[in-house]
Amino acid sequence: MEKKITMKYSYKNVAVQKASVIVILIFTFMNNGYSQDFKLAGIQYNNYQKSELKNDSGNQEISFQEFGAFVNFPKKLKNNKTVLVNGFGYGFVEASLDNQLFPSNENDKKLQSFYYQLTLLHQWNEKWNLAVNLTPTLSSDFEAKLSTDDFVFQGAVTATRKFSSTFKLGGGLAYSARLGSPQLIPLVNLHYKNNKHEINAVLPINAKYTYSLLPSNKLDLGVKYNLNGGNFNVYSEDNSIDKINYSRINFGVLADYQLTKILRLEAFGGLSAGRNYSLIDADDTAYDFDSESAPFFSVGIVLVPPKRK
Repeated sequence: MEKKITMKYSYKNVAVQKASVIVILIFTFMNNGYSQDFKLAGIQYNNYQKSELKNDSGNQEISFQEFGAFVNFPKKLKNNKTVLVNGFGYGFVEASLDNQLFPSNENDKKLQSFYYQLTLLHQWNEKWNLAVNLTPTLSSDFEAKLSTDDFVFQGAVTATRKFSSTFKLGGGLAYSARLGSPQLIPLVNLHYKNNKHEINAVLPINAKYTYSLLPSNKLDLGVKYNLNGGNFNVYSEDNSIDKINYSRINFGVLADYQLTKILRLEAFGGLSAGRNYSLIDADDTAYDFDSESAPFFSVGIVLVPPKRK
């Protein structure tokens, strides 16, 4: 009886060890060949403070609260050069709008998005790698029956070259709704790391610089900017509004604290500018608005690959 228990415990240990080795290999592959900012899972909350609409005498204001969650499942293929990542995500947006923007007297609009993300990461050789991403997205207020207008297909492809142990540069193309309506966006992918200094950028979508502090580099402080936006199909009682598009540019300071080897707390805050909105009716007529710059903050907790020493 004692022998059987020992054998069972031994098999369990072997299974755990194999799983750990697979996870470490995938983390190592992603760290060596791709962005150092890959995230396995996370939750995030964003708050965009009230901002007055421009060219408006009524002092009308608009604000946003956003919540998001995602999870990614990487799998290394048998060729040892390719990783396939299946990802799922959810986003919730509460927009506090003025009555004049919504004739149906809807002061608060609740918007939701669900997406599936398929990412292929392939390393040709020691210098070149390729990343292909396809993201079908469902974006709606879910107040009416779903239609093809509720679906948005997004994606990106980038090729990156490793020039040295500290510098990588590449380029590609994305089809994204980050600028409000879905459109093609040329990309420049850049990564630089030297001692405690690090730069990660996918221009013009985002860029950040961080400097590592504390023992084991547990704390990263720096600056960041990103383009953020959405495209949602909505319902209004009088059929006056069919879609809501919005975009903004966020820039400010960030702090990332490594709670454990793979768990990280993130905070980002500053100024949200270029806050543009488009309300589109059933005839595809767009009513464009924008608002003054205003403060924002973002907090989240994410699961990440362990840092390379």
